[in-house]
Amino acid sequence: MSPKESLYPARRRAEMLDFLRDRGRASIRELSDEFSVSEDTVRRDVEILASQGSVEKSHGGVTVTHENRPNAAIPFERRIDTQAALKDQIARAAAEMIEDGDVVLINGGTTTLALVKHLAAKRGLTVVTNNLVLPQELAARGGSREVYVLGGAFRLRSLVTVGPVELSDGSGKPRPIHADWALIGVGGVAEDGTVWTSSLPEAGMMRSMMDCATHTLLLADSTKFGKREFAEIAPLSATTTLITDREPNAAFLERVRELGGRVRVAGPAPDRAK
Repeated sequence: MSPKESLYPARRRAEMLDFLRDRGRASIRELSDEFSVSEDTVRRDVEILASQGSVEKSHGGVTVTHENRPNAAIPFERRIDTQAALKDQIARAAAEMIEDGDVVLINGGTTTLALVKHLAAKRGLTVVTNNLVLPQELAARGGSREVYVLGGAFRLRSLVTVGPVELSDGSGKPRPIHADWALIGVGGVAEDGTVWTSSLPEAGMMRSMMDCATHTLLLADSTKFGKREFAEIAPLSATTTLITDREPNAAFLERVRELGGRVRVAGPAPDRAK
């Protein structure tokens, strides 16, 4: 029995939706082959997903609904420019907490990509990432640092790898890793103090990055407040700091205190012309 065949139905449907988010559309046969289940099973799964408004059935295939494919609708290059000033503000505040010689884990996305210019002046960093754009951006800025790219499946819509948070040594044996900081860009911050993203596999990888780090900096501009995406990453905790551009409401701040987390509001960049 294949691993996908043994998935619980709810988990299989979640992974099926994530697969469709990545592809946009797939036939019943393609889904049957991908998940190692019968076409009848796929049709039942599709009926449930359609009843939830997640997919639309078409002749011989399935299409993910527009609202369930928010990131795929906007090319990565255009997302870089969305809320660019706020992302830069948040990235600068996060980088101020990083010291020379630290080990940092950085996930994919355009908010974490904004970190590059602010980390350029740090010396002796070790950077571990699944963000496939970040290494070349770091290299273009020079400086002394070690950069490692985590392996796994390539995801075109987000330009990341998705796989275990570990690196191989010289013998090819995978080794667990530990970092001083995990810098995680998230898609949503709910009122109950949980943070969210649109991809189930990426959510699992982000959580693993957090588990591998002494402290986590969660990066989210204020447009993400009160928002739940498809997959929960983790709740705020004593080892997490949410960095954002605007102070959240009093109820949310109280919830953060209950969970032991912290919120840091990033101020605008100083006006060097003055």
